Formats: sequence, structure tokens, C-alpha cells
Amino acid sequence: MLRLPWISVLLVLVCAPSAQGATQVWPGAVAPCAGTLQACIDGSAAGDTVLVAQNALISVPIRIDKPLVLRAAEGYRPAIAAGFGISGTVGAAGVSWLWQVEGFDLQQGAITIQVSDGTAASIVIRNNRILQALAGATEVSVVKALAANTTLTYDISGNRLDYLWDAANGPVAAAVQVQDGGNGSSVGRIRENHIVARGDGAMGILVDTENRSHRSEVLGNWVLGGRSGSIYLRQGRPDTVSGGLLTGFVLNNVVQSALPGSRSAEGIKLHIFGGLARLTIWHNTVVDAVNGIHLLVVPTATASGDIRGNLLAYLASAGLLRSGADGVADRDNLFFASAETPLTPGLSPSSVFADPMLNRVPDDPHLRPGSAAINRIGGVEWQELHYGEGLPLLDGDGLRRLKLANTDVPVGTGVDIGALEAGDVMLLHRITAFAPGNVVAVDHPARDGFPGAAPQLLVNQSPEGDAAADNNHPLVWLYSTGIDRWRLRTDDQQSFSSPAAYNVFAPALGPGRYIHLNTTSNIVASRTYIGDPDLSGHGDRILLVSRSSRDGNSTQLTAPVAVEFLDGFWTIVRLDGLPMPADGGFNVYFQEPSSNAFRHRAGAGDTFGNSTEIDHPLLNGHRCALFQVGQALDGVGNNHQIGVRYAAGTRKRWAIFNQDQASMPAGALFHVVVDPQSVDCPGPLFADGFE
Repeated sequence: MLRLPWISVLLVLVCAPSAQGATQVWPGAVAPCAGTLQACIDGSAAGDTVLVAQNALISVPIRIDKPLVLRAAEGYRPAIAAGFGISGTVGAAGVSWLWQVEGFDLQQGAITIQVSDGTAASIVIRNNRILQALAGATEVSVVKALAANTTLTYDISGNRLDYLWDAANGPVAAAVQVQDGGNGSSVGRIRENHIVARGDGAMGILVDTENRSHRSEVLGNWVLGGRSGSIYLRQGRPDTVSGGLLTGFVLNNVVQSALPGSRSAEGIKLHIFGGLARLTIWHNTVVDAVNGIHLLVVPTATASGDIRGNLLAYLASAGLLRSGADGVADRDNLFFASAETPLTPGLSPSSVFADPMLNRVPDDPHLRPGSAAINRIGGVEWQELHYGEGLPLLDGDGLRRLKLANTDVPVGTGVDIGALEAGDVMLLHRITAFAPGNVVAVDHPARDGFPGAAPQLLVNQSPEGDAAADNNHPLVWLYSTGIDRWRLRTDDQQSFSSPAAYNVFAPALGPGRYIHLNTTSNIVASRTYIGDPDLSGHGDRILLVSRSSRDGNSTQLTAPVAVEFLDGFWTIVRLDGLPMPADGGFNVYFQEPSSNAFRHRAGAGDTFGNSTEIDHPLLNGHRCALFQVGQALDGVGNNHQIGVRYAAGTRKRWAIFNQDQASMPAGALFHVVVDPQSVDCPGPLFADGFE
């Protein structure tokens, strides 16, 4: 496939920083930000960025009627009191807008923007949390008015919404709603939102367009609930003749009922009442719902595309309902505990009828080892789709989509059916007083016997809520062929402290797992250049690196290391400035950024003494969480060995800390990877994933 021209427009406009204007910080000491936040916004110039550097409750509505970026400052999480929201209007003819709201907590409110005029409007609503909806209000709304002749782009991503809409409140409405009634083209992305949609009239995500050219990418969202449609794309109106083109991508989404076991959520709905639709409905997981996917195309409309690789299980009715959709093919979908059987007319011969072996039924739809859904579909078309259309190569967890096997040898060459790709392993390794010396074995069946693995490592001072010792030692991985085990060695030759604990991440074979060998040809002074061609030119990637001695005889590396993007290439830098050893190497993990693979920068609001706290919904309050952190170099170095620990007080946050107790420098940068399957404490029931 060729890259389509409007993809570049989406990436440039939605992701573009507001480099044109000034940056204001509120609260400030001088005008315009010495008073209220609204006064700061009103007094800022069009195109400015306003950073909110406080956590105190804001008890007034916020209005933005100009091109402006309103964002939480590093380390802060501003909160809007119940009953208030953030709203605005794009309304100036001839103006190109960037309207952005990012990093806010709304106790009970909404973020809404009306596009009524302007040459172009780029709307970004990202990384906000709305705890409760106002009665009669959509929580996140982008509306393009009928009279608008505006080129619209939108990015609604990483938001967490708790939504309630009963039929008594009025017509059907959605937690996230994009309505396109205006002229001009529109293109946007609704990505990685976590939505709980309760109530008889509630929807999770609604994209509603008529007589327009509209491209919408609905990617990697988790929607729990939505009795009127968890994800609903509608083109045209049932009572009028309309035209237009809807290009819809619905990929890697997970749909479940808000009440586990109720099978009350309506799944993915696609209703084409007019014009033309081109639909790509790939690799979604719909479980514990009424229907899986419902596609309706009226006789005066036309639809093309395919429904492929979806996991449709534990449904009260059918996995796939189609009416008038002869131009939309189905293939490689998995049906289980639904109305379909191998004899159901009209289903593709490639359909799979098998137990998907979910981790827990019905509330955890990840796949267990041995599932018929694993590595079921060839990966070539998947890569062509994503590279050709400019889509992220990520699954519903925001982790790598292409994982071939949990071994050294590829098992299959494909991707899994459904939204969630299996294969990675995250585990906790403890060292007790009965393991003296500076070398210990890491015994785990997922890694034993796999010398080609590339494990990552992180000191965990609070394993499963327990207390563990600091281990302020440089560490290196090595593999023992004598015992077929991976081992850890302290590179300063000091004995391990005990009891100690480590988060170990063993990524599956596939793109993003790389073994880098240090040689004289790739070393310049204190840094080594990573040779994986998939990294070159991709400065947005999230990287983890761990020192590895392939033969056990590598030169000692006693300094901490960080990754740095330099002149188009990723490098690994030893932070003491001394020469990088020209032997051994590093295990490297990399992927595209997502809600679960992100950068954390130590800011004034979250840095205390020798630590900086991470604010992440899958980590907050989860004392047993396993995750990985690596240092990155971006102007501020932190020449200290790091670890993580959990603060069980009122904040209930995980923190990155310097093990030698040195103060954490402001601006220190870290790459973080969170595995959603590894955040809850193991228990006696379901501890091994089997029922």
C-alpha cells in the first residue's frame, strides 16, 4: 500500500507542538498569570502554551476560545472540581487552530470543543481523566458545525473516562463523541482511551458523519459497557439521502461489559445510511457482550473492506451480524460461545471455532499459552497495512503487535487473533540470604534453556509490598550453558545484598527485541551506536537496555548507562564519561510510544529528595506491579544506579529512586514500560492463569 497524503496531515497537525507562541506558567508572579487560571488563558496570546503547575482544586469552569495549548506542567496533575469542565469554540475565519487540553483530572465534568469556522483546526484532547459525567453531557466531545468549512484533525488519546447515561437523561450519547456535520475534510484518531460506559443509553465511542470526507482511526481502546454500542461508527442518516465518504479503521480495541458476566454491552456497530464507506475492522476482542460486530449498509449506500482477525466470544447473541454488506469480506475471525457454528451460512471458510483460552473468563481477555488464537494469521498484510496507512504497530495493551514466540526459535510468523498479543514475560526474581556471592541464577521456565533471550532488569525495593534491600551495584546478564540458566553478576565484584528483588522482563522474539554487541566500529568515546535498522531515524521510540556478557568474560562496566538519540541514531552512553568497553553488549528492547510505554521526566511536582514519582493508572495503588524503567539522556544526566519502590501512604505511587541516596536532578528523563498483565498481586486462585 502507498502512504496516503492525509496521513501526513494528521501526523503534522495533531502532533505538532505550539512552537509559534510563548510558554506561560500558572500560577505565576506576573501578568497575565498572576491571577486566576481563566485570566491567564484570556491574557495569553493566540498560539501560546499555558502550563498549570499546581495540584490544588480549580473550582471554576475553564473556557478557551483561541488557539492555545493548556497542559499540566511536568510532575503536576491539575484537578477541576465537580460540576465544572473545559470548553471552547473554534470560530475565527481564516485562522489555523491548535486547541489542546492535556493532563487534567475532572471530578465531574466534560471537555468539549465546537468547530464553527476557521481554515484548519487541530484538536488534541489527551491524557485526561474524568471520574464522573455531568448529567446530560458527553464527556469528551468534538463537534464540527454544519456551516463550518474547516479542515479538521483530531487526536483523542490516553483518556480515562467513567461515564453514565441512562435513557431517562435523553437521547443516546457517548463518552467520546465526534460529530462531523460541516464542510471540508476531517481526519482523526481516537486511541488508547479507557472507558467505562454505564446506563441503558450509554455508548463508549461515537463517530457520526454525514455528506463529508471523514477518516477516523479507532485504535487500542478499552471500552467496558455501552448498551447502545461500545464503539459506533455511523455514516449518514436513516431518514435522509446523504453522500460522503467514511474511511474507518477499527483496530486492536477491547470491548467487555461493565458488569462482568452480564453480557450486556453492545459490541462494535457500523451503520452506513448513505454515501460510501471503506472499513478495516481488524483484530478487535469483543467478549462478554450481546453481539460482537454489527454491520448495516442500506441499499442506497455502498461499503467495502474487511472484518478480519477479531476474537468474538462469550456473547449473548451473534459474533458477526451483517445486513446489506456484500462488499465487506470476513476472514480469520474466531467465534466461541456465540450464535455461530461451522455450519452458519455466509461465514468465511477461514473462520476459527475454538476456545480462545482467555486468562480469566469473562474479565481478563488476554490469551493463555496454547490458545488457538496465537500466531494464527500471517504478519505480512498486517505490516503492510500499518506502514502503508501510517498506523502504530501496537496491540490493545499498547505493546508490540508482532511477537513470534517465547523461545529462541520463531514459532509461526503471524499475529494473534484479537486485540492482545501474547508472548512477553514479566516476572519477579528474589535473592535471599541463601544466595551469597556476586553471581546468582535466575530460574524461570519461560527463560530457562533460551540463551538467545534478551532480558531486561530493574531493582525493585518493594516487591509485592514487601521491603527489600537496595542493590547499588552495576549488573550484567550472562548465560550458563552448563545449567541452561540465565545468571546475574555484579560488575563491581561485590556480593549481592539480601533480601533483594528484581523486575525481569523477557520480551518475546520479534521486531523490538535486539541483542547489541559492542565493537570498536560502533563505539565513540563513552557511547556505542545501536545497529538495529528499525531504530534509525525514529527518535520517538521507547528503549530499555541491560548490560549483557554473551560469554561471561566481558570487561567490567561499573557506571550506570542511559540511551540517547543523537544525529538520527540511538546510542547507549555510560554516564561517568569514561570509554565504553569494546566487548560484551546490551539487551535492547524498543517500541513505539503508547499509554503503557512512555517517557517520565522528573518535575517539581513529583520529585522529592532522591526519588521521582510516576503517575500512571495501572501503577497507582498497585503495590505488586511489575514494570521496567531505563534512563535516558536529554540534557540532564543522572549518574546513579536506579531502582523503583512503592509508597504505600496517601499517594500510593511508585517512584524511581537513586540507590546511593543522591538527589534526583530536576529534568532527569526515564523510559517506562508497563505490562497490564503484571500489575495485580498473585493469589492462590488463578495464580498460574488456569481455572
